Amino acid sequence: MWSAFFGSEPVFETAGEISFSINGSPFTADEKIASDTTLNSFIRDFANLKGTKFMCYEGGCGACVVSATIVHPVTKMRQTLAVNSCLTPIFACHGWDITTVEGVGDRRKGYHAVQTQLAKFNGTQCGYCSPGMVMSMYSLLERGKAPSKAEVEDSFGSNLCRCTGYRPILDAFKSLASDSSPQNKTNICVDIEDMDKMCPNKNEFCSKLCGSVAIQSGSAVWRKVATLDELVAVLAKVGDAPYKLVAGNTAEGIYRSEGIQTYIDVKSVPQLRNIEVKPDVITLGGNVTLTEAMDFFNEVNSAGFDYLVHLGGHFDLIAHVPVRNVGTLAGNLSIKHAHPDFPSDVFMTLDAVGATLNIMDISGIIQNVTMVDFLLLGMNKKIILSIQFTRRDNPHRLRLFKITPRAQNAHAYVNAGFLFEFEDEVSWKVAGVPRIVFGGISPSFTHARAAESLLVGKVLLDNKTLAQAITALGQEILPDDVLTNPTPDYRKKLAQSLFYKFVLHLDPTKVSKFLRSGTENLQRPISSGIQEFDTDATLYPLNEAIPKIEALAQCSGEAQYVNDIPSFPDELHGAFVQTTVATGTISSIDATAALAIDGVVTFFKHTDMPYSNTFTPAIFGYLEPEEVFCSGTILYAGQAVGMIVAKSRAVALEAAKKVKVEYAVGSSNPVLTVEDVLNQAGNRIYPVQKENEKDNSVLVSATKIIKGDFSLPRQYHMTMETQTCLVVPREDDNYDVFCSTQFMDLAQAVVAKCLNVEASKINMSVRRLGGGYGGKITRPPQLAAACAVASWTLNKPVRMVLPLSGNMEIAGKRFAVRDEYEVGVDEKGKILYLKAKVFQDAGCNLNDSQRTMNTTTAHFTHSVYDSSTFEIVGQQIKTDTASNTWCRGPGSTEAVAFLEEIMERIAGEMNLDPLEVRLANMYAVDNPVPAMIADLKEKADYDARKAKVEEFNSLNRWKKRGVSLVPVQYPFDFWGVRPVVVSVYQIDGSVAISHGGVEMGQGLNTKVAQVAAHFLGLPLSMISIKPSNNLIAANASVTGASLGSESLSYATMQCCKEILSRLSVIKEKMPDAEWKALVREAHAQEISLTASYTFTKRDNVGIYFIWGAAMAEMEVDILTGEKQILRVDLLEDAGQSMSPMVDVGQMEGAFVMGLGYWLYEQLVYDPYSGRLLTNSTWNYKIPGAKDIPADFRVYFRKNSKNPNGVLNSKATGEPPLNMSIAAYFAITHALNSARKDAGAPASYFQLKPPATAEHIFFTSLTDEKDFKLFEEDEE
Repeated sequence: MWSAFFGSEPVFETAGEISFSINGSPFTADEKIASDTTLNSFIRDFANLKGTKFMCYEGGCGACVVSATIVHPVTKMRQTLAVNSCLTPIFACHGWDITTVEGVGDRRKGYHAVQTQLAKFNGTQCGYCSPGMVMSMYSLLERGKAPSKAEVEDSFGSNLCRCTGYRPILDAFKSLASDSSPQNKTNICVDIEDMDKMCPNKNEFCSKLCGSVAIQSGSAVWRKVATLDELVAVLAKVGDAPYKLVAGNTAEGIYRSEGIQTYIDVKSVPQLRNIEVKPDVITLGGNVTLTEAMDFFNEVNSAGFDYLVHLGGHFDLIAHVPVRNVGTLAGNLSIKHAHPDFPSDVFMTLDAVGATLNIMDISGIIQNVTMVDFLLLGMNKKIILSIQFTRRDNPHRLRLFKITPRAQNAHAYVNAGFLFEFEDEVSWKVAGVPRIVFGGISPSFTHARAAESLLVGKVLLDNKTLAQAITALGQEILPDDVLTNPTPDYRKKLAQSLFYKFVLHLDPTKVSKFLRSGTENLQRPISSGIQEFDTDATLYPLNEAIPKIEALAQCSGEAQYVNDIPSFPDELHGAFVQTTVATGTISSIDATAALAIDGVVTFFKHTDMPYSNTFTPAIFGYLEPEEVFCSGTILYAGQAVGMIVAKSRAVALEAAKKVKVEYAVGSSNPVLTVEDVLNQAGNRIYPVQKENEKDNSVLVSATKIIKGDFSLPRQYHMTMETQTCLVVPREDDNYDVFCSTQFMDLAQAVVAKCLNVEASKINMSVRRLGGGYGGKITRPPQLAAACAVASWTLNKPVRMVLPLSGNMEIAGKRFAVRDEYEVGVDEKGKILYLKAKVFQDAGCNLNDSQRTMNTTTAHFTHSVYDSSTFEIVGQQIKTDTASNTWCRGPGSTEAVAFLEEIMERIAGEMNLDPLEVRLANMYAVDNPVPAMIADLKEKADYDARKAKVEEFNSLNRWKKRGVSLVPVQYPFDFWGVRPVVVSVYQIDGSVAISHGGVEMGQGLNTKVAQVAAHFLGLPLSMISIKPSNNLIAANASVTGASLGSESLSYATMQCCKEILSRLSVIKEKMPDAEWKALVREAHAQEISLTASYTFTKRDNVGIYFIWGAAMAEMEVDILTGEKQILRVDLLEDAGQSMSPMVDVGQMEGAFVMGLGYWLYEQLVYDPYSGRLLTNSTWNYKIPGAKDIPADFRVYFRKNSKNPNGVLNSKATGEPPLNMSIAAYFAITHALNSARKDAGAPASYFQLKPPATAEHIFFTSLTDEKDFKLFEEDEE
């Protein structure tokens, strides 16, 4: 090994570029490529393959996943891995063979079974996540060993989906598993024996691909080293300049690097990748990946090292598969070293088992240090060579824990490891000093030293010893207080609980049967589902259960979204500069530093908006103008101040951070919640017209008067595609606007106003959205206006894609709501009167709120109940937050929750069954819901399961279960203007349709195509749906509130009827003619084969109700607050569905989005600046694939037709979200039993939503005084 001590510096041959392939085509990258260019950027912007998507750029969403075949530096075996292309530097890809979704299959060369199965199972909706899903499964299969169904489910923690609810995705991929049922099984896995496992690159070529690289890119140098000697030499030459050792680069997802001048790629150094097994010690190289380490731990069979299997199980909880595939042990430890607050599971587990690190400096000196000492060691120009594990032969017990916001891909609230050696496994007397390690407490806390010392020589399975240990832990564990973390009190008590669980697990036979449920973690089975609906084959393809017509295009990456439109010559990119405070005024804006960056073109602010600076025009009914760029007075943190325009998106985003904004901020803190307003700022309350006052003379006859309140949180939409816009200048002052909007008409009006041109010069086009949920109705015009003015000023195309953090800060959320009420009831819980106030958080203005309050929140405060004595007053609240907006099920979700919480409170206060209270309060005439509830109870085996839950709770102290059944009545009304044009081509009789809606995953295009095919008598393959545009769809109303599919299907039907009417004259003369002949003859007779129709509420449709009921069964770990959804049964009246698979997907997706709202998603704001702190996938957690119901059953109401709807159908996409509160109430029912066991008197209590682990834990009244092994009389 070279060092100054050993002699002169060696010479290493290096290449000046890297070589790799994408889908079999060779590529190189050299100094012309920026050093921070990611594989994702290269794939999309250089290789021009747009199938691979991006959203978070944190490795947290999975949209960017691709497959990489890499040569292992030690074994020289080729291995195929899923990787996050957004985190992988392009210069780290030397010698890689990369496969993107385009390389897996497409319409020309045929689709891969992964793609066809995902499409077949209707596993796509908006489709933005689908390429990443495909690539994760493809990579899993390409490893050469067919996965089991359990392995499939474990492998999708990397991939988020907001649309589908995951069930069809998991079912699709489990059909490819080794243990899939024969009727579903598709064997496509490459046999590991048939794979070309060895590196094909031999001799000279091999040395080029696997050797060293040195590339000077701008001010940074990228070095790829091939040996440990070379690594030492490069470190020695770095000097004092900032450098970074790169292996997986996964830390960039959390902690962004800045100012790095030398990047050193170390992943190909074989000395750092070895695994060595000796009788007394096992050594893993520092660059062993987490996946390699996990596999090794799970399979180790060396005597004295059986404890390592626990590490294998715990490593499966670290991040997700693509991160584990490239992230290394040393890399993870380095994150912990640089950021002591990082709750590293690698560090915790290694510390728990007493592993040590071998660390070498550039002089060749190697130190062996403990994990704790490592944190104190200066690591400049030092290398983590390896990790050592020692043999353990004495009786010992190891248990590892990780408590997280969701099941997968989440960092720990608290993680813990306990390793005890015992004299024997009968007395359980502690031998030596135990290891009690915690993470997530504070940056400086690792070991519970006092508790460790206390327990030396003690008998651990003893109530007195246990109590002493729990007390000691409570005294020495002092968690820090970080806003985005759970409270210090919860984390302390959680740490105590985890130690208690460890002790319980030692010997359950010595633990009271009632307490044994605390020994194990929640055990989730492999998920399953049932979808039950009727179809009528005489109507096919209408009413036929088919996948979405775009499904294969989405699964192959061929489906185009706004940001997939190829770049135009001289195209520029925009990035918003956003405020960092919520109140005050802007004193000055200085863009000098940003403008000095190479590639930056200019900076726009409010004074550069020549004609209009608002994106909420009064002609659309907006009460207040919202500024495109803040002109002075700040309304919320995240508000746009201006826009940097640059030659690339990366440069624009970086430059935007350099714009210096000075503020004049007042002394008071921002007002961020409804409660803040009610407590201190009453002038922010805006009354809304209340309902007619009811006769409350029945007040005196009420058996009980109950007062209560219920506060509901905000929710972020989390569309996989963030707000995106592209504006292209054209001739004659025309502008092409490609905008990810649900409301083309509004965006068109805003752009025309900002440019002072006629609306006819603005050419809107929308092919599809990567999710909407209401979040792309009134917000996208802001981007459109900014891009349009920049395009007009510079006469160049301008594109803007908001980063996730910026998107989350600038975008309004679901309306937070607080209900305050008084209700009088009789002895059966029937409401005699209800007086209530509903306070709705509008955000910084009333624009979207006033419409929601007037037309939805108040509209839905009836549901299935007799509301004749309800008196409800709605009021809006202004807060210093982004203008809140529609979010799936707006108003209805909050209103239904309001009523259902009242039903629960009545039941709790009067000791009645909640379902009986609900039934007692339902209106009697023409109400099918009681019968639907009876049907659901039978399907779901409600009574028997409820009895089993009660029995389970009576036998178990630390695990509890609960069930809840919630009904809904959702009034659906038609409104708006939605045009359709249907054209038949005389060439071959095929049909093209353009409509005024926007496809965003709801299956709009599929239903329209099915309707057209049904009425025209054609196969679906002859129907083509074109992108929406504002020429065909001039003046089209918003696509939202589930109206698009219904109204546009109606308009399509009318167009088809008109065409058939015109053809009837030909048909009379040619009764036996086929379709093509009829069409050609009509054309020959100059009969128009194009028909248009505009839907309005004057059409033959009317108001109708969507009815439903949902039952949820939950299980809760009382010691940690964790929960899991055991089963959901969902019954909805879908009428006669136009497209059953599409409607099932809508129902499941809506319900799971509701689960996120009620159980997981939590927005946290800085109380001083008002800035949103949970603005990333790192700290805002939507449900993942293993957070959905383990058993998810969906039923359509049988024999249901809807005469007031379109073709007897009903909308389906929002009522299930209303019913998802059943899961929340099921948890409260479980907690009833826990509170009773804790000694609390029987009374109503409220679980604060969302039902996070912390909220569940404290509501359960878990107390360390109850941490026992047995009652004293049991000894």
